[in-house]
Amino acid sequence: MVTLEKEFVSGDGGFSTDPLTYKQVKRTETVAIYERSRDGQVKDYEVFIIRVDPKGKVQKFPNGSVKVLEDDIEKYPSSGVFGFTAWSIGSLKGAEYRFDELVAKGVAAAAEEENPTPEKAIIMPVGEFSTKELATANGIDYLAASLFIKAGLGDGTIKFVREERRNVKGKATKLYIKA
Repeated sequence: MVTLEKEFVSGDGGFSTDPLTYKQVKRTETVAIYERSRDGQVKDYEVFIIRVDPKGKVQKFPNGSVKVLEDDIEKYPSSGVFGFTAWSIGSLKGAEYRFDELVAKGVAAAAEEENPTPEKAIIMPVGEFSTKELATANGIDYLAASLFIKAGLGDGTIKFVREERRNVKGKATKLYIKA
């Protein structure tokens, strides 16, 4: 098993001129706290459920190359899981509180609770709606709304209507409607 490093420096994929230092504060087999600092000044703490990529997993990279993992590897959370299985917290006391909650609940129960599923009662807005609007209307995370829409498109309960440019920068917003 390749475990998480106790301390490392990272920033924008290694291209940052002002990287952050990550230092392990506390961990169990399944939960960890890392302190994030820059130039010795603590910015915040990240608390997360440790995920493991299993031996034999095939990793595919954007350049087309493929790698098969030769050992189990613990992963630091990606930005997409924050709010589900990872949290950024401003104080050590708050981070330790969240850490203790996760340990007490048991990781599987905590991960299930933090990952809303499309089967939960989600109410679709009347008329056209975006993923963000669906998330806001239901008080759920954007990722959960996205998964709900994806499932709805698959089973025919949601229909894609059109794209609309709402901001000068970025991609056009996709709009959906209840089918």
